[in-house]
Amino acid sequence: MDKQVESRAKELFRNNNPLALEIIYDEIGERLYKYILSILCSEEKAEEVMQDLFVTIAKKHYHLARAKNLTGYIFAMARNQTMDFLRSRRVRNERLEDYENILFREDESGNKLNDEDLKEVLQALQVLPLKQREVISMKIFQQMSFKEIARTLNISSNTAASRYRYGLEKLRRALKRFKDGY
Repeated sequence: MDKQVESRAKELFRNNNPLALEIIYDEIGERLYKYILSILCSEEKAEEVMQDLFVTIAKKHYHLARAKNLTGYIFAMARNQTMDFLRSRRVRNERLEDYENILFREDESGNKLNDEDLKEVLQALQVLPLKQREVISMKIFQQMSFKEIARTLNISSNTAASRYRYGLEKLRRALKRFKDGY
C-alpha cells in the first residue's frame, strides 16, 4: 500500500469511517487472504478468519490510525487472528489438496508442474514447522522482503532469513526423499 493510500486510510480510521475498511480490503485484502490461507490450508477456514479479522480491524480502528506501518500492523493482526484460530480449533493436520489454491503450478523455469510433482511439493510443505512454513509463504507467495517479514512477525530480519533458509533445506530433503521413493 503506498504512503498516500495509507495516510488516507489512517485518517478514515481516526474518524471511525467505514470507508477505511474498504480501502484496506481493496489494497491488501487478497494478500491477507493468501497469507491466512497459506497457514490454514483451507479456504473455508481462511474465509472465516478473514471475516473475524475485519471485525477486529473495525473494532480497533483507533489503534490502526496510530500505526507507523499500517500494512505491517494489519498483517500482524492477521497472524495473531490465525494463530488464535489454530489454538481454539486445535487445527493441526491440514489436507494436502487445500494447498493447491495457493501454490504456483509452475517451477522456476516456467514449466508447468505435473500433478505428481505438485503432490510432492504439497507433502513436503506440510512437514515443515509452522514458523518456517509461515516465512516461506510470506517470502514466496506474498513476495515480502525479509525486513517486511521481520516487522510483521516481530522477529529480526536474520531470524526471518534463517527460518526461510532452514525451511528450504528441509523442503529440498523432503522432495529428494519423495524422488528417491522413501
